Amino acid sequence: MKRRHAYWVCQIGGWSLYVVMRLLLSSFFRELTWGHVASNVALGLSGFLFTHLYRLVAKRRGWTHLSLKKLIPRVVLVALGLALLAHATTDIVGRHVLELDFYDEIDSETGLLLASVLNGWILFMLWSVIYFGVHAVWNYRQVEVDKWKLEAQAETARLKALKLQLNPHFFFNSLNSVRALIAEDPDRAQRMVTRLARLLRNTLQVDDVKTVPLDEELSTVRTYLELETVRFEDRLRYRIDASEEAQGRSVPFMLVQTLVENGIKHGIARRQEGGEVVVDARVEDSHLCIRVTNPGTIHSEEGGTGLANARERLQLLFGEQASLTVENADADTVEACVVLPLQPEPTRPAAQVPSRPTATTPE
Repeated sequence: MKRRHAYWVCQIGGWSLYVVMRLLLSSFFRELTWGHVASNVALGLSGFLFTHLYRLVAKRRGWTHLSLKKLIPRVVLVALGLALLAHATTDIVGRHVLELDFYDEIDSETGLLLASVLNGWILFMLWSVIYFGVHAVWNYRQVEVDKWKLEAQAETARLKALKLQLNPHFFFNSLNSVRALIAEDPDRAQRMVTRLARLLRNTLQVDDVKTVPLDEELSTVRTYLELETVRFEDRLRYRIDASEEAQGRSVPFMLVQTLVENGIKHGIARRQEGGEVVVDARVEDSHLCIRVTNPGTIHSEEGGTGLANARERLQLLFGEQASLTVENADADTVEACVVLPLQPEPTRPAAQVPSRPTATTPE
C-alpha cells in the first residue's frame, strides 16, 4: 500500500472508530438520541478536517524533518488550538443547531470548556504522536535505504575502476607482436588478431558483471596464453586442469587471468629457459580452490597493482570469506592460491553474454 493510500485509510478509519467508541461509551450512561449521534459525528468530522489541514501545514513547512526540540513546542500549541476549535464546533452544533443540553453531565460552562478542551488536546496530541512517529520511522528507513544505495553505487564504481586497471600493457604487447608477425607470418598474425579481438570482446562486453562462471574465465585465460605463446614461443608452456564441479562455479571477472599474467611477468619472463604455468581448480571442503603455479622464487610477495587489485575485488565481493595468497611452493616454484565461497553460476542478460567461437571460426 502506498503512503498516500495508507494515510487516508488510517485517517478515515481512525476517526470513524473514535466516533463509534464515543457512542458506545455514551450508551452505557444514557439513552442515545439522534441529536447525540449527530453531535458525535460532527465532532468526528471536525477532527478529520482539522487534522487534515494540520497535516498539510506540517508537510508544507517541513515539520516531519524537524528535531524533537523544535517539533514538540509546535505540536503542543497546535494541539491546543485544534482542541479549542473542536470544542467551539461541537458547542455550536450541539447547543445551537441540535439544541442539546450538555449540563446534565457537567455543572458549569467553565467545567464543560475545560473538560472538552483537555480531552481534545489529549486526542490531538495522540494523533500528532502517531503521525510524526510514523514519519520518523519512514524517514529512518529512507535514510538507511539511501545509505545502502550509496554504498552499493560506490562499490560498483570501485569495481568498475578496478576492472579498467586490468592488464592494459598486455594489449600493447600483443599489438607489438602482431606488428612483428605481419611481415614474417601473415596467417599467424591473422589468427592472433582473431584471438586478441575475442579477448577484447570478452573483456569489454561485461560492464556490469562482477562474477563469471569459471569455465568462461578459463576460456579467456586460454586465449590470453595462446597470445603470449606468440611472444615467448617455446619458453612458455601451460596446462589448465579444472574439475567438472568447479567449472560451473562463480569467480571474479578476470581474477584467474590476473594471476596467470602475474606468473608470466614475474616467472616466465625472468627465466632464460622459461617454464610451465599450471592452473588447477577444485572444490575442496565446501570452497572453490584455484591454484596458479609458475617457475620462480619470491622472497617477498610480488605482483604490485595486479595482486592488490585482485585482493580488493575479493574483499568487495566476498569480504572475509575469500583469500588470496602467493608463496613459494618449493625452491623453484611459486604458487598463487585463491579460496572462494561456493557460488552458483551467475545469471547474465543474454545481450551481455560474450559469444564464443564455433568450430568454423578461423583462428
